[in-house]
Amino acid sequence: MNYDFDRVIDRSGTDTAKWSAYPKDVLPLWVADSDFETPAPVVEAVRRIAEVGVYGYPNAHAGIVERATVDWCARQYGFELTPNEVQYCPSMSFGLAVAIRAFTKPGGKVLMQVPIYPPFTQLTKANGRIASMNPLKLVNGRYEIDFADFEKRASDPECSLFLLCSPHNPTGRVFSREELERMVSICCRHNVVILSDEVHSGFVFSGTHTTLPTLSEAAESITVLGTSPSKTFNTAGLRAAVMMSKNPALNARVRAELEASQPDRCCFAQVALATAWTECDDYGEQVRKYVRANLEYAVDFIRTRIPAISAYMPEATYLMWLDCSKLGFKTQAELTRFFLEEAKVAFNPGESFGPGGKGHMRMNLACPRSIVTEALERVERAVNALQGR
Repeated sequence: MNYDFDRVIDRSGTDTAKWSAYPKDVLPLWVADSDFETPAPVVEAVRRIAEVGVYGYPNAHAGIVERATVDWCARQYGFELTPNEVQYCPSMSFGLAVAIRAFTKPGGKVLMQVPIYPPFTQLTKANGRIASMNPLKLVNGRYEIDFADFEKRASDPECSLFLLCSPHNPTGRVFSREELERMVSICCRHNVVILSDEVHSGFVFSGTHTTLPTLSEAAESITVLGTSPSKTFNTAGLRAAVMMSKNPALNARVRAELEASQPDRCCFAQVALATAWTECDDYGEQVRKYVRANLEYAVDFIRTRIPAISAYMPEATYLMWLDCSKLGFKTQAELTRFFLEEAKVAFNPGESFGPGGKGHMRMNLACPRSIVTEALERVERAVNALQGR
């Protein structure tokens, strides 16, 4: 079926984080869920359960999540799994915490590439570990890996886990096979396990996304893959993700940590994940094309009409990483306040993504074009007023 992503859906009154965090006159383009209706088969599957009117415990042993994941990974990634190698968890943030506890010791170090999605650092610290931050380097308008620093950090005896965000949030990088092979080689040499968070892999526009365990036998042996339908199919509020590994020892440690946490399943979550990954490929193709057009439109708008802000086309994700340092604000708080109070738009402040984020804002473009246009025109007017035009 054809989906209408231009349709503006009123999400007020639904207790949604995105639309309830700020005053009504502020356009929210921050937290990474979309404003597009979830695929019709998912909506119908959830509705069938909702209309029964009895919301008891789901059958966690039915295997619908596991079978759907096996099917999805084979079709989308060429990654062959068995159902017993797939493990449910409520979200990828939950999965990050599971990996941190499963593969590091209290006081140990967790390698990650900054700037990075805030829960990477937040969950590391909350679980009594230390974030070892490998800064991505901006080279000719593209973020590159500092491999000398990466190996130095991976070789630290206190470091036993690398949290890889692939594609990368917030920079939008799609790491090449060569880059991934080099990271895997370094981690293998130093006995570092990799948790590869690939939730944004449904939005790749240039380059080729490689699902990490399919890279090589070496990658397969040290990788736990984590993913979810939450970004592509807009199901984040239904709380369903998966973790999987071909290495039985890694899977056993993940399973033990999950069992210790007892993340009960939700009846709506199970059927939503299974339906998204078995019946909604057409939606995934259409939403990717729509978001790509949004991103291209926004990049052209900013470069043409708001040159004081630096923007580039991300290789993946529906997020833009905006360099706003030329606006002249001394602190991130001042910059954030400018967008909220003068432009009346809500973006994610760059400093929340760690080192490399100062002076930046992250903009979410998974919304109807009319909202993108309105947000950019508000920013344009605010910047013109700031500069006395």
